Amino acid sequence: MVKKTALFILFCTLLNAWEFDKNCLVCHGEDFKFHIIMNKYTLKYSSEQRIKEAIFEYLKEPDINKSILPPEYIKKFGLKQKSNLDDEKLKKMIDIYYKRFNQQSKIY
Repeated sequence: MVKKTALFILFCTLLNAWEFDKNCLVCHGEDFKFHIIMNKYTLKYSSEQRIKEAIFEYLKEPDINKSILPPEYIKKFGLKQKSNLDDEKLKKMIDIYYKRFNQQSKIY
């Protein structure tokens, strides 16, 4: 029973990771500096909950005032387009992003 549960959890984790790759890396690519963006969010918002809320709000309604990126970056690459993911899936992708790229969780 324990093996079945462990395999199920592993399968769900891999499935969610693949979803992130499909929904996020398709546009950003593997070499995108996700960890740098996460560091900027961490410096500005500090807590996991506030970081995730800020990312969610920005992806639902991108606005230069909500962006943590410098104006020069936005001038060069443009403002992110509004996410077309539903709220539940977007929150899952943000959770995966946070787990993968939050440097503080890797310190310990």
